[in-house]
Amino acid sequence: MAACSRNQPPGPAHDGDQPQQITHGFTTTESDSGIVRYVLRAKVARFYSGDVTRADDVEVEFYERGQKVSLLRSKQGFVDGDGRLRAVGNVVVTSTEGAVLTTEELYWDRSKGKIRADGAFKIVEKGEPLTGTGLTTDPDLTLIEVDHDVQGTTVIDKSEEKR
Repeated sequence: MAACSRNQPPGPAHDGDQPQQITHGFTTTESDSGIVRYVLRAKVARFYSGDVTRADDVEVEFYERGQKVSLLRSKQGFVDGDGRLRAVGNVVVTSTEGAVLTTEELYWDRSKGKIRADGAFKIVEKGEPLTGTGLTTDPDLTLIEVDHDVQGTTVIDKSEEKR
């Protein structure tokens, strides 16, 4: 298996590794103290030694306080027995409020309850793009921290300004 430390989420199996099991129409739920954090669905899931699952054509619904807050879609996803998740390939996260995050790879930082992308990303909300490299955000895409190379336009909501 690829390096899978306690700090890094799972990654792909080494070339030549064979799955121990293959499941079509796969679904798994990650919860913490009975509270659902995400539900992952995939057309096909392959289970490898070392407790890593590779899923193809992935959809992940993220939840906060019992409410669905966003939907992630990607070509592949990797999840381990600790609920750590990595999404790879044409990753798109759409919040229920309409914000859209696109990147090539991101992971769910379980300990912080955050989505993390180390590479280039783009977020579009209300038609205004924000781009950069390295991002940490809540699953609902509201609180965003950008590491560097940030570019975008600040939009002031007039209704918020009057309060």
